[in-house]
Amino acid sequence: MSILRYEKNPILIKEDVPFPVNSIFNAAPVIYKGQYLLLCRVEMPTGRSSFVLARSNDGLNFKVGNKVCLKPEDHGEWSDYVAWGIEDPRITEIDGEYYILYTGYSRYMPVVMMAKTQDFDKFEILGSISEPSNKDAALFPEKINGFYWKVDRPSAEKRRDMWISKSPDLFHWGEYRFLMEGQRGTWEHNKIGNSSQPVRTEEGWLMLYHGVRGFGISSSYKLGVMLLDLDKPWIVKGKTSEPILAPDCEYERIGDVGNVIFSTGWIFHQDGKVFIYYSGADMNICLATTTVDYLLSCCKTHPLRDGLKTL
Repeated sequence: MSILRYEKNPILIKEDVPFPVNSIFNAAPVIYKGQYLLLCRVEMPTGRSSFVLARSNDGLNFKVGNKVCLKPEDHGEWSDYVAWGIEDPRITEIDGEYYILYTGYSRYMPVVMMAKTQDFDKFEILGSISEPSNKDAALFPEKINGFYWKVDRPSAEKRRDMWISKSPDLFHWGEYRFLMEGQRGTWEHNKIGNSSQPVRTEEGWLMLYHGVRGFGISSSYKLGVMLLDLDKPWIVKGKTSEPILAPDCEYERIGDVGNVIFSTGWIFHQDGKVFIYYSGADMNICLATTTVDYLLSCCKTHPLRDGLKTL
């Protein structure tokens, strides 16, 4: 099996939202009490984004809640750092609590924000866990060598690379390490960034990432997958040399931002099937299906090169 788009894509569009929005996209998926939940970004008529929940019993047919569940105004003392919106959540369950890393946007540039919930009804805002400019962050679902770990994508001058860091308590982060850069002259030439929470497999930590290549005044966002070492997660064991999903359909090519496939999470099932939730052209929410074995094979069949660290 390769990657298959769901035949009824897109599964959510702005007309499915029971209140006025410009768009619904970039949803973080999770299974909670046997139900599929999508924590979706909605751009409000003001142009600033909030989050809304969508629920499903089968992972295919979703119903969007009748109001936003988290908005910039809910952030109390952190409101200045999200005044222009909250964007692109990624969810990781750790010890029965669901931690959400997302981008807070304001005049201070993007920062990584963290919140947590136990029921997706009430959210506790934990604050900023990065300096600007940073985004595309996700937590690992368990401690490694006694520490929590996160991946993010800081911006430094012209660099747009993925980095990894560790923490004893989820708040104090250090020992920042370079993780991976986009390969020059390829589909990820201009920048890369994390696209999912890492998932443990027998071979290593699997993680989606996006790559961007510019074409004149335009650019194209595509999706890849990478494999990190289980005990030394700063080591990349393998990655795709070609994207596993690229803009091809009209709903991926035409929208607010054309030629974009962007994901913020996936669901792994016990039978090995994987649901990848993604957005096309920053306008909708779509689904693609694949398997763990296929994703691992993508990381194994393409040799590492151009300075990627190996074992």
